[in-house]
Amino acid sequence: MSITRQGIEDGTVLKFGEAQFTFGKDVVELNDSSALISDIPALQERMARDGYLFLRGFHPRTLVNRAAQRVLDAIAARTDLAPGTDARNGICGPGEKSYSFFRDVAVAHSKEVLDVVDGPHTFDFFKRFLGGPVLTFDKRWLRAMASGGHNHFHYDSAYVGRGTPRRYTMWSAFTDIGLENGPLAICLGSDRDEKLKNTYGRVDMDRDLIDPVLSTDPREITGHFGFKLATAHFEPGDCIIFGLHLLHSSVPNLSNRFRISIDTRYQLAREASDERFHGPNGSWLGNFHTPGATYRKVSELRGAWGV
Repeated sequence: MSITRQGIEDGTVLKFGEAQFTFGKDVVELNDSSALISDIPALQERMARDGYLFLRGFHPRTLVNRAAQRVLDAIAARTDLAPGTDARNGICGPGEKSYSFFRDVAVAHSKEVLDVVDGPHTFDFFKRFLGGPVLTFDKRWLRAMASGGHNHFHYDSAYVGRGTPRRYTMWSAFTDIGLENGPLAICLGSDRDEKLKNTYGRVDMDRDLIDPVLSTDPREITGHFGFKLATAHFEPGDCIIFGLHLLHSSVPNLSNRFRISIDTRYQLAREASDERFHGPNGSWLGNFHTPGATYRKVSELRGAWGV
C-alpha cells in the first residue's frame, strides 16, 4: 500500500470491515481544498458542488497534539493503554475499549480540546464562511476508537437536525489516521439524492423514536445506492466539513492505536439552533434520552420509503 502526502495511488485497497474497495474504482481520495482557505467564495462554490470541504492542516498542530495528549492521559488514568508503553503512542490496552467522551465534560470541554474546536481560527473561519457571527453546540462528540471501533452510515440530520438546515459538521483528526486506523468515509452525491433526503433525511431520532443508522454494510452503499466512497489519510489537524445531508461512516480501526477524532457543529448565531445540545457545563439531554422508549430501526421503514 502506497500512501503519501501527495496522494493515494489507484489500486490501493481500503479494507472496510469484511468488504474491500479499490482506489480509482469504488473509492477515491478526498479533494483537498486547503489551498483555497482564504477564498471564501471558492470554498462556498466547492461546498455546493462537492458537498464537503477537506482542509489539510486546518488546526495548528501544536494545539491538536495537546488535545490528543489530554485524551490519552484520560485513557491512561483508566488504565486502558497497553502496559509499559509511552502514553504518547496511544497503544490500546488488552481490553481494546473505545471511549466516547460525549458527556465527560472534564475531557471533552477541557481547555486543550476547546482550544482546537472553539479556537479563534475555527470561529473566524466559520464566521467568514457563513457570513456572520456563529455558535456551536455545548455537546462535543469526542471519540477515541480502539481496535475494531467504528460507526455506521448516517445523515447527521437524523441526530442534530432541528432548527436551521444551514448547520455544518466539522470532523477533526487529533491523531494520525491512515487507512488502517479508521478514517472517516463519505458517500459522494448522497447530499443530492432527493428521494433519500425526503424520506430518511426527514427523520428526527428523538421525535420519531428511531435508531437512525441507514446501513451497516458499505457494500450496500456502493451497490444498492450506487454511491462512491471518498476518504483520505488524515494527519493531526486535518478536518472535513459537511452539511446535514451527507452520508458518512468511519472505517473500522484495524490498528492497535487509538484513533482520536472530534465532531463539532457550527451555524449562524441568528438562526434557530437545536435545543437538545445546549446547557450549562454540557448538561444537555442529547440523543436516546427518552426514558423507557423503544427505538425502531431504519430498516423497518426503508421498504415503505422505497430506498
